[in-house]
Amino acid sequence: MIWITETKACITAVLASFLFGILMDMLLKKLTGSEQIRYVAVVAATITATFIGAYGMSQEALVCILIGQVLLFAAEYDYATHLVPDYLPVLLLLVGLIQVDFSHALPGLFVVPLPFLVAAFLKEGSIGGGDIKLMGACGFILGVKKGYAALLAGLFLAVLLQATFGKKEDKGFALVPYLSVGCLLAMLPTQ
Repeated sequence: MIWITETKACITAVLASFLFGILMDMLLKKLTGSEQIRYVAVVAATITATFIGAYGMSQEALVCILIGQVLLFAAEYDYATHLVPDYLPVLLLLVGLIQVDFSHALPGLFVVPLPFLVAAFLKEGSIGGGDIKLMGACGFILGVKKGYAALLAGLFLAVLLQATFGKKEDKGFALVPYLSVGCLLAMLPTQ
């Protein structure tokens, strides 16, 4: 009987996430003025299903799902506008406070975005401030080790996919979608 109750809760959570994704899609279209935003509801439901599958119906799953939804919003916003609103890293920090270990969070907050900060100082226009702030917030959530794993995975995906599918004449591209995937992967259990 417990299995049936937990299955119903999982299905309800995934359906609620799908409906939330539809609302997120409408909000993103309104905020960005772009009709290019698609599949947000499906990705939102997939994020929820993935973390419930990984952690069960737990606080860890809830935190990962909330972070995943914020990262999805940030990725889509950056893809449409090449900007990351300042409230998104703040929202990530607030969600990260639900389950925080300050001995890992504070070093992650300052150390993980350091390579981006250095790149921004060395070459103007190379990295946006939104990318730096977002990785700082993700470092707060993930800590230094997982934060750098997320950063490296995101950058690897960016280089690979931009080299394969990117437009040759296009100099800039949205980095947050790739970094978000790296962060989502880093939040999955390692064992």
